[in-house]
Amino acid sequence: MANPNFKGRPKGSGKSTFIEDPLLGIYKIAIDEYSFNVVDTKKNKTLGFHTSLPQAVLSIAKYLMLEEKTFALTEYAEKFENTHLNLKKAILR
Repeated sequence: MANPNFKGRPKGSGKSTFIEDPLLGIYKIAIDEYSFNVVDTKKNKTLGFHTSLPQAVLSIAKYLMLEEKTFALTEYAEKFENTHLNLKKAILR
């Protein structure tokens, strides 16, 4: 059984760097010693923990595609690819 006196991150951690960009919409990426965390800034909620920046960006591309609409498969694939490529281009500048 876990010790109830030890909760959360190890002592000394907690330093975070943030990536906020208009391309990310309402999302930001919090970078700490262990992961790249996708955060919804409206709900102030962490949506995912990723081991690399490209994975976090791909996750945000997926979230940016969520909308109340019905897509054809090819239409969705094209829009997703464009969204993801725009985010990738921003990283590779």
